[in-house]
Amino acid sequence: MKILLVLHQFYPEFCGGTERVALNLAHAGQKAGHAVQILACTVSPTAAKATPDDAFPGTFQTVYEGVPVTLIPRDALPATADISLEPSSAVVGQLAEWMTRNAFDVAHVLHTMRMGSAVAAMAKINLPYLVTLTDFFLPCFRINRINLDGQLCDGPEQGTRCAQDCLVGPWNSASLQQRYQMTCAFLNGAAVRICPSDYVAHFFRQAFDRLDFTVLPHGVDLVAAAATVAVEKSYPETIVLGYVGGIVPQKGLDILLSAFKKVDSDRLRLEIIGGFFGDEHYQQQVRKLIDSDSRIHLVGRVEPHEVFSRLRQFDVLCLPSLVPESYSLVFQEAAAVGVPAVVSDLGAPAERIRRDGGGAVAAAGDVDAWTRLIRSLLDSPALIGQWTEEIVLPLRLEEEGFLYESLYRQMVFDSACGEQG
Repeated sequence: MKILLVLHQFYPEFCGGTERVALNLAHAGQKAGHAVQILACTVSPTAAKATPDDAFPGTFQTVYEGVPVTLIPRDALPATADISLEPSSAVVGQLAEWMTRNAFDVAHVLHTMRMGSAVAAMAKINLPYLVTLTDFFLPCFRINRINLDGQLCDGPEQGTRCAQDCLVGPWNSASLQQRYQMTCAFLNGAAVRICPSDYVAHFFRQAFDRLDFTVLPHGVDLVAAAATVAVEKSYPETIVLGYVGGIVPQKGLDILLSAFKKVDSDRLRLEIIGGFFGDEHYQQQVRKLIDSDSRIHLVGRVEPHEVFSRLRQFDVLCLPSLVPESYSLVFQEAAAVGVPAVVSDLGAPAERIRRDGGGAVAAAGDVDAWTRLIRSLLDSPALIGQWTEEIVLPLRLEEEGFLYESLYRQMVFDSACGEQG
């Protein structure tokens, strides 16, 4: 099969959970003998290490870890593409022609931000597609389900709740309801709608109660995880806490740093893995917190294949997110190498720990709560061993790939039957 994976951004320009899920699925598809192509958007072709694609004028191309990538420049898309499904008619036509020329059998949409034109092109040529809802962008233009008052939102209520709680330019009540209707049309057109966790499925089933949603967790490469070897710590008596993720306000790293600094002990270390994005004021705030404590080490970004070996150096993974986590791939990757986690009380990781154990939950944004939890590790280090014994291994990447392959084949079969019938 020829499989097209569609998402908002990709390596090496951006590195996040959705990008890693796409890369994992691309590799799984290639190992199964399929031709896999990624279609994404680039803000900076230079950062993406991409070159103009002569076969598709106006776009860029690159290859990342053996996966071919086609990139649409952000400046070719509507100004609202980061918050809406608004397409560019010119780009839609070009993409439709490109998709037809490449004869893709199926498309797998992993994120629709900036990809409204791709969605419209797929509809134009009747390319069968399924969607994996890696976060809450479709029902929430703010992505994170947190309204302007900082409260967790229960759902869009056909766009009326958005107009009530989050009405800011360029939106008005009518355009927010139109966004909801466009989302409904996109979801309704999908052959299958996948949620990575029960937490996400519960939200989408309430927001779109006439549609079916299937839970299929993201897989983890357990073979690669097992192949990495734990590195002996430079300070064997210390407890190493670790953070992995983008350094942006929503991820709450500043909360973890502030709590860590309040615990004065040479038996603690904090390793931070991730790149800075967006808000420069926040970047300065985080750098100041890091620089003021010699126990904190900023590693920066690492390549996807390095994540497991880095995780093995942690005693506990920390996920202090201030917004609901839909799944958290790194949470599952940590589990794969036997590292428990402390997470905020928002989203799928918190649900998992409350149900199965394997860590602890702290109130999101509560520095004192995180401080108490860190101190408890110093007072009772045996907790880490107890949590480790409770860890449940995640789904294998090969299993996830096989299940998606089955869905792809069913989509191809159904499409062929539809054309014949």
